[in-house]
Amino acid sequence: MSAAVPVLLVLGALLVLAAALSLARRRLLAVTVRGYSMSPTLMPGDRLLVLRGTRRVATGRVAVVVAPHPEHGWHGPADTTPDSWYVKRVVAVAGEPVPHWAVRCPGTHVPPGMLVLLGEKPGSRDSKQCGYCPEDKVVGAVLLRLRAAAAPGAPSSLPSSGG
Repeated sequence: MSAAVPVLLVLGALLVLAAALSLARRRLLAVTVRGYSMSPTLMPGDRLLVLRGTRRVATGRVAVVVAPHPEHGWHGPADTTPDSWYVKRVVAVAGEPVPHWAVRCPGTHVPPGMLVLLGEKPGSRDSKQCGYCPEDKVVGAVLLRLRAAAAPGAPSSLPSSGG
């Protein structure tokens, strides 16, 4: 075996690692919670790992979405910068019954391509005021809390990442 073989193996391993990191960077996102709309589950300063896209969006999961337009809700023009993202719980997806409190969501079942979202703090801006959230406004689904802003060891009520 020549001396070049170990060097080639190391270079190959580094190339594979670089490709894996590049893929992870495109699919994963770290988001910092601002505001109290998801308290007590999430507090300002909590850091979340988010899988981009709608693949893991499901009832009961927490999602990051583009903030609704102040006048037109999720159907108006939107600012897509991270400072304008909302963190909300998905309470109903396409085909599921519309919750009784979601009076701005017409019909008895959620239409295809739509979600019903809810902040956990009363008064949170969500589907109660803005109606259905189109799936194309979803940034991604929260996989886990990377760092809690609260005291270490505080329990998390986020759903497990297995679902």
